[in-house]
Amino acid sequence: MTRRPRWSSLLRPSRGRHFSLAAPGQPPYRVLFFGTDDVSLATLKLLHAAGNDEQGNPLVEHIEVVCPSDRPMNGCKKDEPVPVKRFAQRHGLKVFDTPAHLKSLKTWDFPVADSFDVGVVVSFGYFLHPHMLKNLHHGAINMHPSLLPKYRGPAPIHHALLNGDATTGVSVIEIDPKAFDVGRILLQEPYDIKSGIQCQELANELAEFGAEGIIKTLSELPSRKEAAAVQDDATASKAPKLTLKDGVLSLNEPAHEIFHALSNSVGVSVQFRDKVVKLIEIRLTSDEELQSVLADEIRHGSASTGTFFFEKKRQALWLRCAGDSWLLITKLQQDGRKIGAALDFCNGYRLKNMQRERFDKIIADSVNSKL
Repeated sequence: MTRRPRWSSLLRPSRGRHFSLAAPGQPPYRVLFFGTDDVSLATLKLLHAAGNDEQGNPLVEHIEVVCPSDRPMNGCKKDEPVPVKRFAQRHGLKVFDTPAHLKSLKTWDFPVADSFDVGVVVSFGYFLHPHMLKNLHHGAINMHPSLLPKYRGPAPIHHALLNGDATTGVSVIEIDPKAFDVGRILLQEPYDIKSGIQCQELANELAEFGAEGIIKTLSELPSRKEAAAVQDDATASKAPKLTLKDGVLSLNEPAHEIFHALSNSVGVSVQFRDKVVKLIEIRLTSDEELQSVLADEIRHGSASTGTFFFEKKRQALWLRCAGDSWLLITKLQQDGRKIGAALDFCNGYRLKNMQRERFDKIIADSVNSKL
């Protein structure tokens, strides 16, 4: 069962979407928020709600937002605002766009002139240089979806799933002016990984979990800073960003590891008859499904890893992975063509029902050049 935060009863909004939090003896915080995507948005929503306390003790007095410039999203060529910016505009929050041409903000003439009590950073994607922190009286805090110092880097959720971890978590840390993800830990809470969960689903859960952690940290900021813990660099591990290379199917990995970590992210790619094929829609198989297919076709040890066959009844490909495990594939994309159903793929190659074929592992350069 997924672990719920200890502080959920304190932070759960009422039907009016308001909180009753306050920082006793302190004025509400002026917050400068740095974010981009839906993970960021979960925190921004709670911060905005925390400024509308019905009992007159808001935790947040004022919010302004820093986010990337508009960009093409969801396959559209037209530039669109990122999720954080859309929310800010709907609620009348002042927005500062980062310059689209800059890969680093080191040379950015930061336009924020007002002073703020604290900066809140969630899934922002840019390093905050010292000149961007000078107007923040209490510095800046960041929510990272791992139990730091484990999985420092931009893809901690993917790596937790790739490694088969049973538990992950969130950390709220101070922003360090010299490096990503190395600041002192203000709050940390573990979170159980549900069996069979996909990467995007876990990301959504940790976004909500971490957002509540940010509110908890702000509500106790002075004491949290006083008790902050320095990270142990000796136990640190890295979680670099996944690329299409990481989506290349390893025939030596169990089906559940491939599915958990790469579905809904960079994808999984294979090779068939010298052509690159991206597996678009995949799922794990159940014991009942395995038993319902002809025993000779899936008998343990009867098919090597990479073997697949099309089953007409389910309109799907069965793909043998390591450890006597199987994936079901229902949609594929070949060499930049349109996404098609498994039936279309098999018809194109004139594959018969239950006919055995084989996918091969592909070279990363082939993926980058063809898909």
